[in-house]
Amino acid sequence: MKTFIVYDLDSKMPVAVGEQVSAETARSCASAATGIFHANLLAEEIDLEKTLPTSPESDTVTSA
Repeated sequence: MKTFIVYDLDSKMPVAVGEQVSAETARSCASAATGIFHANLLAEEIDLEKTLPTSPESDTVTSA
């Protein structure tokens, strides 16, 4: 399973985060849960093991 964040392409806002086997499945499940047409959704795989920068000045993402 992979972790995905799903965005609404119209509002450019995230609408769902979860684990699915593929981006297409993530879009389909988010569509069913939100009522947003699946073609208006974008699923992006995210890696939860990477840590985010701790300060705004940092440009790089470090690995844990």
